[in-house]
Amino acid sequence: MLGDVDGVHTRAWLRSSVDRGHDLHAISFYEPAEPLDGVTVHVLRPGARGARQAARMAGGVQTAGGASAILGRMPRGLVRLAQALRYRRAGLARVVRAIAPDVLHAHFLVEHGFYGASAGFHPYVVTCWGSDVLVEPERDPVSRAIAKWTIGRADLLTSNNGYMAERLVALGARRERVELVTLGADGFFMEDIELSVNVRPPDPLRRPCVLSTRAHEPLYNVDEIIAAFGRVRPSMPGVRLVVAHGGSQTAELRCAAAPLDDAVEFAGFLDRPQFRLALHAADVFVSVPSSDGTSVALLQAMAAGCFPIVSDLPTQRELVEDGVNGFRVPLHRPDLLGERIERALCDSRLRRRAVELNRRIVEERGLNEREMAKMDALYRQLAQRT
Repeated sequence: MLGDVDGVHTRAWLRSSVDRGHDLHAISFYEPAEPLDGVTVHVLRPGARGARQAARMAGGVQTAGGASAILGRMPRGLVRLAQALRYRRAGLARVVRAIAPDVLHAHFLVEHGFYGASAGFHPYVVTCWGSDVLVEPERDPVSRAIAKWTIGRADLLTSNNGYMAERLVALGARRERVELVTLGADGFFMEDIELSVNVRPPDPLRRPCVLSTRAHEPLYNVDEIIAAFGRVRPSMPGVRLVVAHGGSQTAELRCAAAPLDDAVEFAGFLDRPQFRLALHAADVFVSVPSSDGTSVALLQAMAAGCFPIVSDLPTQRELVEDGVNGFRVPLHRPDLLGERIERALCDSRLRRRAVELNRRIVEERGLNEREMAKMDALYRQLAQRT
């Protein structure tokens, strides 16, 4: 597997493959920040532990040292060409040949998917996550060419929703090579549902809670969530907003929330048990990115009984029926978002009814144990072709 091995979603995929008994190897440019239990790690730049954390983001691409200033001014597609050259010079193809895997699997179409395709190994799988299909190919001609070139060299492409699968076909993918596989919620998030505030008997002394867990980056519009919450507070003075995660905008978001005093809590990064506790304690989960695939956090919230309010995007329409099991809000309308938050907080019966509907959706379309079993079967089919 080739990808951001420190990323939470890549690690979840790795953990699932280890649990299913595979001899799993991960290729990383830098040494991982944390150990990967059960995984044989191949580091292209040995001894560079900590370099990834120190790396600066240039247009969403990891860079390090003096290269960041140069790459940060380049078009995104050219940055990825430069990064592909770094992976090639560091011996990516040589490492793949030495491992001689049954299947090579890379994550994110226009980054590690592109780098892995350049190694020329088959069978080759690329997992697409959202912006790599919905946003990046439209940024510049080079990014689009990278996406199409990578698609043409993959034996299998996985998408986490139907809308994105159609976009892959529009970019040149053969329909029979695209499979829907969703990394979603573990069974862990389905457990202890009786602890959810949307299931427990009402407590008149409890302060209503709104939860945001997406990264503090421009794509996720967390500033609009804070602005919408500010509209709710005058009519619901006891309500509180918990803003989890972090990112490049954290300081800016703290400043925006300062006038709301102790009504807003910045909780930082939450591990799995902490995340489930936060979901059980929140009435409403809000996620309004400008673009999204099938959000793992959304599926986890739905599994844990938290009422979802999301952007009105094609990918979200596959999971959330407006006014039935959640609300969908037009992009960049904090006024409407505030109205929906207040409406959800005031309608406990709507939230309670949504719990069962959402958990059924997760069981059918986004439960990791089922989805990773599907992926396991696809791995085996590909391996048997060689």
